[in-house]
Amino acid sequence: MSGPPPGTSESTDLILSYGPAFPWQVFALACALLFLAFLFRRVPWARWALTGAGVLALIVAGVLWAGMS
Repeated sequence: MSGPPPGTSESTDLILSYGPAFPWQVFALACALLFLAFLFRRVPWARWALTGAGVLALIVAGVLWAGMS
């Protein structure tokens, strides 16, 4: 028998598995986006797009952490 590990849920519509590490994965994505925004700070559209996406990912990570506790 196969199935999701204990403590996780099975979902086919997410690329990342939704489990205890999911908020950390979203947080790592936010950090990467903000780092890219810093690297591309001289390109206005990229700076704003990456910063906006990074801040949104930070908010989502916080909501996930709050919802999981």
